[in-house]
Amino acid sequence: MDKIPTEILIHILLFCFPSKKQRKARKSLSRVCHFWTTAIYGSPLFWTEVGLHRTTEELREILRRNPHGPLDVSWTPSNPGKFMDDAAMQRVAMISPHSHRWRSLVLAGWITNPIQSQLIDVPTPRLINFSVVRPSSRPYDLGLAKTGTPLREITLGGTVLDWDHPRLRGLQSLRLHTPGAKAPTMEQLHAILSASPGLEILDLAVWTYESQDQTPLEKLGTVLLPSLTTLAVEKVQPIVLRTLLSCIQAPNCKYIRLPTISQLDFLDNYPLKELGKLSQGPVSTVPRLFMTYNRIDRTCIITHRESGLRPQPNIRESSLKLAQRRGVYLQTEPITDPSLVPDTLRLKEKSIRKYIQEVIQSALRGRSIELQLTVYGYSPSLVDVSHLPSVVSDLLLNMPLVTHLLTYRGNALELLPFLSARQPIRTMDGETGQGFCWPLPLLETLTVRCRLSDRPELLKALKVLISQRGSGTHNEMAVVSVQADIPADTAPGAVRPLKHIFLHTGGDAPVLVWDSQQGWHDETMASGVGT
Repeated sequence: MDKIPTEILIHILLFCFPSKKQRKARKSLSRVCHFWTTAIYGSPLFWTEVGLHRTTEELREILRRNPHGPLDVSWTPSNPGKFMDDAAMQRVAMISPHSHRWRSLVLAGWITNPIQSQLIDVPTPRLINFSVVRPSSRPYDLGLAKTGTPLREITLGGTVLDWDHPRLRGLQSLRLHTPGAKAPTMEQLHAILSASPGLEILDLAVWTYESQDQTPLEKLGTVLLPSLTTLAVEKVQPIVLRTLLSCIQAPNCKYIRLPTISQLDFLDNYPLKELGKLSQGPVSTVPRLFMTYNRIDRTCIITHRESGLRPQPNIRESSLKLAQRRGVYLQTEPITDPSLVPDTLRLKEKSIRKYIQEVIQSALRGRSIELQLTVYGYSPSLVDVSHLPSVVSDLLLNMPLVTHLLTYRGNALELLPFLSARQPIRTMDGETGQGFCWPLPLLETLTVRCRLSDRPELLKALKVLISQRGSGTHNEMAVVSVQADIPADTAPGAVRPLKHIFLHTGGDAPVLVWDSQQGWHDETMASGVGT
């Protein structure tokens, strides 16, 4: 290894050398041999990280070994509310004269006047990564120098810039959290995105103030962002979300996190088709999706996460980690007002159907993916008092990619008979077709959670389901719904037979398991149910 030129060794080591935690990497690599030690301690490329929380002696050594090269300056204490002490301010005074060499500036904590004057209000012609996060909801104006290289990455939390800043172009990452009343207008945001065709990450959160001076959506043109892989939006005004979904075209997006979609959004020209098209990329990156529908409050969620907890925005999460995310999180607003008259309630359910049809079905169309459907609650019934179908019955008929169904308690007593028989073809629009179709034709696994007292009645219903959809029970060709998007190797063949049933009764009672090969694993129950 000591026979290769030092320049080549340095080039090789830089491939595995991190931009952060350089001190630990230097210590490990320099122990390999004397040749490596000489290369590392003799090249300024391994001495760029300036942590203001380190000692003054370390800072002096970095400036001595890297007298002219780029520097990455950071102040990121574990406690965001921590103020700089006198020793840290001495290091700020030492590094401030070298601002013309700064490549990145990352600050996470309180910004005092001395910090502002020595770290921000200084010439930074080579700065490309600018990150300032304050633990406050009141936005703080930053006076970044207007002359210099265009920025590549911007992360602002509780801080704002002049949104017409000349260096806000050619961005690769834009993360703006809690800008307060000083958030950019839609026209300014549109201009920044239009000037950044190579944008990879767009992360916006906690935009609670809505400016009255907004450019109409029809006057804003389309922005093509072919490199955008991450779109994370949380707690923003509806106008911001509609602008993004209406204007942005991101064919290579891999991760989408959007705020709860309210019922008012559906009535205000919400771009559902654009959202469905944008979601196709993230859906294609995961092998399995989880869809949840709550029959009580009519909430519909689709996500790649098994956990039902909503992912929260985190401005301190590194851009690299955020860029590695894959999947989607979309949720509709609950309908919880018990005083709604049937006509109003039916109108709101219509918006849920529209969301499922134009977003979820559109995103799943043509995909080879497993879908787990979870149905909570047992009200309203599958058919209401007006003999009109509910959303959950339409889901069972128009989500053919579902391979795993999870249901609870009394809910299962109504769903199992519905699954045990072919139903008249009906689309999410309410249109009926000719013939009949099986609900969830690709269903292979059924999980039922219930009370111990419900188990005897559920076992009877499961016996009927197994007799209709168990292995070897289908000799006829199944008719598939016109909106079903079943893979070519399955449609229009026979319904896929059930393979597994799991019956959870909670407490100390064992889980009863049925599979197509052995029947019920508990022999005492198998004799009462049959296979």
